[in-house]
Amino acid sequence: MLDKICRGRVQFSLNMLNAFFSIWRKNIEGKAALVNEFERKFAAYIGGNYAISTASAKTALYLSLQALGAREGDEIIVPAYTVREVIDVIIILGLVPVFVDINLKDANIDAELIEDKISNKTRFVLMTHIYGCPCDVAEILKISRKYNLVVVEDAAQAFGGEYKLKKTGSFGKVSYFSFGSLKNLNTLGGGIIVTNDCQIAQFLRKKIEEMDNISSFEILRRLCAAVVISFFTLPKIFSILVYPVLFLLKKINFKTRETTFKLKSINSSDLKKYNVKFSSAQAAMGLTQMANIDAMNNARINNAKILNENLKDVSTIKIFKENADKKNIYLNYVIRVQNRNKFVDDLFSQGFDVSPGQVICCADQEDFKEYYCDCPMSRKMQKENIYMPIYSPLNVMHMHEIAAALRGQSDKK
Repeated sequence: MLDKICRGRVQFSLNMLNAFFSIWRKNIEGKAALVNEFERKFAAYIGGNYAISTASAKTALYLSLQALGAREGDEIIVPAYTVREVIDVIIILGLVPVFVDINLKDANIDAELIEDKISNKTRFVLMTHIYGCPCDVAEILKISRKYNLVVVEDAAQAFGGEYKLKKTGSFGKVSYFSFGSLKNLNTLGGGIIVTNDCQIAQFLRKKIEEMDNISSFEILRRLCAAVVISFFTLPKIFSILVYPVLFLLKKINFKTRETTFKLKSINSSDLKKYNVKFSSAQAAMGLTQMANIDAMNNARINNAKILNENLKDVSTIKIFKENADKKNIYLNYVIRVQNRNKFVDDLFSQGFDVSPGQVICCADQEDFKEYYCDCPMSRKMQKENIYMPIYSPLNVMHMHEIAAALRGQSDKK
């Protein structure tokens, strides 16, 4: 293999760069119009009445729960296998996370286990679509209606996904998305809330209006970081400059890949950093990507099909099952293997930079010990998961190379 393949790429293009700088020629009204247009088009795409942009997905979750009248001591059903910042935000608000284990068919919450966790304090269910794959929406909605629970939909990893031909983000009382640098829509950070409730939308807009504008320096800093990362993950640049450095660091046992995704807990002070408005520059970048989002998603879906076909009969590598009711956009393609560290090291030596991700079993983390719950499937998923490269610039040849390497690793077992 001539080109080494990095674990991920920042979604970035010259069109996005041009959109970013074009806003500086607009007046205040023109800039505001860009944000309004982005929100309007986003809501239309999802099929919701209102979309309210935020500084981050963390802010979106925080404001959503506030808008729903969350009170201290309220319980919220959450998947045990999730991004830890989700649990941090819930605890900052004074809510009690009630962990429910996942199933291993798609790493989403096991809907059959939810009812046993409901008490007279339970008010919310967090319906998360992990890795871009919709969860069992119908069953969760059925349970929420039975017990009069409010559904908050975490679609941060599933923009463009579908459940029974309806877009993810259209099922919750409120739903939220993330526009981080590794998401399929990248606006240098940011998030958005979608709802059909007029009063909730008004509450959210009032909260946002009270916030300051994000500084131009911060936006430019993020832009520079995105450009640098995008450049160094270009196939040739990564192969010639980055991979050799990573290879040498590995030889001296420098724990680069193992520590990359170990995130520390956030607190209320950390959240205050995101008490700023979503900027017109971010909106402009988002609008350039909205027109191509389905094509970008389909490119990843097609790449995933190649891996699925090549790995379906490999007993030592576990992949997620396809479901006709669900359109999985494969924001991440995740496999499970035993003896993961050796597997990752062997793939790296062949030129494939892969790693575990930042989704973990939160139910048994030390920081959340007050809410401990035994969730063996989530723990197993955390121990065995590997993120495989699947981003859209990779072509059919690349995917067959990845599949051949995986099958080769399996043959060694």
